[in-house]
Amino acid sequence: MLAVATSLAALAPEREERVQVLVAGRDLPAGTLLAGADLTLVEASASLVPAHGYGVELPEPGSRLAIPLLAGTPLLETMVVGPGLLAGTPDGTVAVPLRLNDAQTASMLRAGQRVDVVLTEGNGFETKVSSQVLARAVAVLWTTAQSGAAAAGPFGSTGTGDDAGLIIVAASSGIAESLSAAPQRGKLSVVLVNP
Repeated sequence: MLAVATSLAALAPEREERVQVLVAGRDLPAGTLLAGADLTLVEASASLVPAHGYGVELPEPGSRLAIPLLAGTPLLETMVVGPGLLAGTPDGTVAVPLRLNDAQTASMLRAGQRVDVVLTEGNGFETKVSSQVLARAVAVLWTTAQSGAAAAGPFGSTGTGDDAGLIIVAASSGIAESLSAAPQRGKLSVVLVNP
């Protein structure tokens, strides 16, 4: 009996390592200003916990969700508006907020899509209308209508008023200044592309 028990113990799989991980405590819409009450710690198999999670540490105060989270989903750095959104991008990439002239276009965009950013100057009367592409195939990081969650814009907005048409794109530092100054020069629009 002792030999059988020893053999069974030797053949039994090793006990998996368990760790605590921070997850959404309830369904959270994109744009949620994260607070301790929104998150909960659960125990999970270490082999199933994604890299770049928050572990047991709460994100910095003022952090907002870039995407909606279902209850029980582990919170990752790339899901929070801020430096985490730029994870995996080339060195020197920055997140640039843009306000499009057509808010309806912004409402149709989703994170991960690629767009060309177009600046149109002139009014057709005193000055000739001209357009130029300021950036090609830049990735959208955020919109005010992320996955149908327009009621919770990136800065606590409703996606209306001053924040209507707001998107955030990932761009090289070389064109960030031009993109940031563009709304003062004319109308901004985007064209969806498939790079």
